[in-house]
Amino acid sequence: MKQSRLFPELVLLLAGMIAVVFFMMVRESGSTDTPGQIHVIIDDSSDNRWVQFIAGMQQAAEDEGVKVTVIPTGRLTGISEEQALIERAVANGADGVIVQPMTDKDAAGILENLNERISIELVDESTYEIMSNVVGIVSPEHEKIGKELAKEAARFSEKPLSQCTIGVVRSSEILSSAQKKLDGLAEGLREYGAKAAWVQERPDDTSSFKEELALRETPDILIAMDNTALEAAGEYAAASGEDLLVIGTGTSMKALYYLDSGTVSSIVVPEDYMMGYQSVADLSEFIHRSRFLPQRRTISHRVVHRDTLFSEDNQEILFPIQR
Repeated sequence: MKQSRLFPELVLLLAGMIAVVFFMMVRESGSTDTPGQIHVIIDDSSDNRWVQFIAGMQQAAEDEGVKVTVIPTGRLTGISEEQALIERAVANGADGVIVQPMTDKDAAGILENLNERISIELVDESTYEIMSNVVGIVSPEHEKIGKELAKEAARFSEKPLSQCTIGVVRSSEILSSAQKKLDGLAEGLREYGAKAAWVQERPDDTSSFKEELALRETPDILIAMDNTALEAAGEYAAASGEDLLVIGTGTSMKALYYLDSGTVSSIVVPEDYMMGYQSVADLSEFIHRSRFLPQRRTISHRVVHRDTLFSEDNQEILFPIQR
């Protein structure tokens, strides 16, 4: 493995700054009668994937003069749990809530039933329609990210994708964004005459993940569909010593470390900082003025390789905590 240029001192510094931001954001609101109370409900809120998103929300909160509280969550089990968290936000006096919605046929109806009780901003999803109480929707272009992953696999593969065994790893299927990315990947692979040999849900336990992969057809290429899966794929590839091409999408320092060390060849990075910033800005505008026109917005993404990891153009989205 090539020696990483991501020095331990930098990692420790950024980790400390990340911890400060997170614990400033993840705390109970004070007085519930303070205008501009926004609660945030996202899957596994302490996951590394959310560092840039939370940093963007913090900046928008400072700019807009609102208070943002990230509700501590583990892995969400479905729309019922999410509904309970939204109801709790209403009871605690929140003026608005930012929600990463689950995939469920009843989800739209549940959100609609909250009409006039609370304003909602949806993030990290691309399937919902604007509803009466939904202020806006901000999301990466998940299908395009999926297609980009196929393109990057073709770029780095030493043989045609049609001759490769391609394994896909993802951490969850209950998020509304997950299937969109998988659909985009499948379409992108078809353009190269290829398809995934298997799709593996990533267990929380690392040893179980390795055992599950051992039962699968040995891949030439491993494609990770989200940050958690990318970290697991990078850890697996680094430990196995196999000649394995790893491509994925993610944002965390751990994922970037695997890119810098050469374990991962390419990462598609959604601009989560802007998603966080825009979600708070939209909701704040509506809370303060009540005449905000609901909008659907998409955020950009970019492809990062080892040789462009520390380029000036990539610093803003890769290390937004430094802003």
